[in-house]
Amino acid sequence: MSDVVHINSNNPLVGEWVSSDGFLDVIVTISPSGNKFSINVVDASDDEVAEVFEVTYVNKQLKFNVHWSSNGRHIKYTFFLVEKDVVSVSYTYSGQETWKRREI
Repeated sequence: MSDVVHINSNNPLVGEWVSSDGFLDVIVTISPSGNKFSINVVDASDDEVAEVFEVTYVNKQLKFNVHWSSNGRHIKYTFFLVEKDVVSVSYTYSGQETWKRREI
């Protein structure tokens, strides 16, 4: 039996989320959209809007993937409500670097 989740504006994940340390300029906005979540991710330092895809909500964990076109970075986020107005966020990301041959 699967759980049916009704998502509305009263869901505790709905709202704007920012890093609690104040050093990250990313704003994640979570909104209800029918029986799903709509996710918007913006870098407030330059107003870049990330591409968001593969949004899932299972076992009270909201998971989504983000792609930043400016640097090619892909990030997988998991949001889990810890208490009112506080989420635990775990993420993994891929980066891109330029390497050169080491001189011996």
